[in-house]
Amino acid sequence: MADFDTFRDTLLDRLKALAVDQWTDVKDAAVSDGLAFVTKTEADLVRWTNLLAADALTPEDFTWLVQGKRDLVEMESLKQLGLGLAQLDRFRSSLLDTVVGTAFDVFLP
Repeated sequence: MADFDTFRDTLLDRLKALAVDQWTDVKDAAVSDGLAFVTKTEADLVRWTNLLAADALTPEDFTWLVQGKRDLVEMESLKQLGLGLAQLDRFRSSLLDTVVGTAFDVFLP
């Protein structure tokens, strides 16, 4: 069974790839804000991924829980660069989708 360290490492790699692919002009800020979100929500992510791996939490419930942390994606670095609200919301959605997709890839058979 995969562990949280594997999830975190995979997630960080995917966040970096997301930043390079979709946020080239502000990739360092995007990575910084993505890492801040992962750090801020790590305790919840540990608990939820353990439940997901143990089949005690459905993929839909996991997705709902992660989406519930939407307001914790503060994007301080991206805001300082002057990105508009639509761009910030697009980043937030991409980040949360990346978290969910990575969890499914790492923890679900």
